Amino acid sequence: MNLFFTFLAFLIGILLPIQVGVNVELARYINSPILAAFVSFLVGAFCLIVIAFVVKSPFPTLGQIMSVPSWTFTGGLIGASVVFASIVAGPNIGALALVSLLLAGQLLGSVLIDHYGWLGFDVQKMDFQRLFGIVLLVGGFLLIRKY
Repeated sequence: MNLFFTFLAFLIGILLPIQVGVNVELARYINSPILAAFVSFLVGAFCLIVIAFVVKSPFPTLGQIMSVPSWTFTGGLIGASVVFASIVAGPNIGALALVSLLLAGQLLGSVLIDHYGWLGFDVQKMDFQRLFGIVLLVGGFLLIRKY
């Protein structure tokens, strides 16, 4: 596994609960989890546009955008749902429980995507070790919530 991408994924994992906390505070200040998620995405979109200009990333033509399958735009819907749900759920269950559940859900979704080769991923069949890892993570979540 490429060390750079491994470190990058780990770093993003560290930033996830920080992002949730920052967005929760934003929601408290503006008194709206929906608008806090919107502001978060607006700032993120602005940053991505700046980065696209800096790295001189070519912008797609209208024809390219129109040829994209409509289901691929659900990534934004999923992202907005994750941010909004994190803002609402985080303060109620705690950062550790939130991230544990997010990770458990990500593992389950990832196993299904890998097993069936969905969304362009190579097929990597489900096996006992993968299932056992998910069970251990869910068990860890239950321990976190209990204690």
